[in-house]
Amino acid sequence: MNKSILVAFFLIFSSSLSFAQKNINNYKYIIVPKQYEFQKNEDSYQINSLIKFLFERDDFITFFSTDTFPVELANNSCMALKAMIKNKSGMLNTKLNIDLVDCYNNVVFSTSEAKSKEKDYKKAYQETIRMAFEDIEALNYTYSPENISQNKNNQIEVKKPEDTQKVVVKEIEPKVDNTKIAKEVKMEKIAAIAKPIEKKIAETESRGKVIADKLPTAISIEGIYLFDTWGKSSISKKDNEYSVTGGDENVAFATIYKTSKPTIYIIKWRAFKQPQLVEIDSKGNLNLDSETGKKVCKRVE
Repeated sequence: MNKSILVAFFLIFSSSLSFAQKNINNYKYIIVPKQYEFQKNEDSYQINSLIKFLFERDDFITFFSTDTFPVELANNSCMALKAMIKNKSGMLNTKLNIDLVDCYNNVVFSTSEAKSKEKDYKKAYQETIRMAFEDIEALNYTYSPENISQNKNNQIEVKKPEDTQKVVVKEIEPKVDNTKIAKEVKMEKIAAIAKPIEKKIAETESRGKVIADKLPTAISIEGIYLFDTWGKSSISKKDNEYSVTGGDENVAFATIYKTSKPTIYIIKWRAFKQPQLVEIDSKGNLNLDSETGKKVCKRVE
């Protein structure tokens, strides 16, 4: 009798997980609030940045609620799920779970509750968020080309591909190494970005506005720097590029690439920001070329 009940429970749980996965796959974007109700300030304890990072790591296209959205998302908010935290923390422990909510405030998927007895708030929140996120990772999200939209009666319509035979054939094809393809695409994009930037550098040098060639070339970009909200951050070499990590969790929030000039680099932010030029000066500091002017990241080690 007990065995039958256990089997029935397992089948119900599997069906629920399969249904949730199907729903999750229908959504193209994830929106992370810049500040939750229980936070006193934006991104306190780096909760919001960590959640956004975890979704991006699992191939979700993720935006902060304050970001500029793509046109298709701006025109149809039902293409996205909002990542909400249900905080049930008390005096002695931290308890929370993550809800994925659609455009009608319906909970499409909810993680199991994660608990931590860590006394340090930042460590406790980051620990429980990572624990709760394991349920989202188990969904093995892959965006499906189904279109979710609003109709005149404020109901969600899901348009499935007409040619179902092609979908079946695709499912039985050999598994594609998506990681390898993604890396190749990324390198192609970086190369495409680097060309016009290097051209701009050459043109600027010809007008005598850049003195990069006159600076010492022996200075290495590897070291410890101060990066705004991340605080002390480390730049270390990884293959033919450099990884920038920061925060208590050592989150890799940017990648730096070489150019043809020994003192000029390109930095690509993890959070889908526009790549920027980086120049290392004679003191070892990094000068970032931003829209509002040069921003200096001081070298501390």
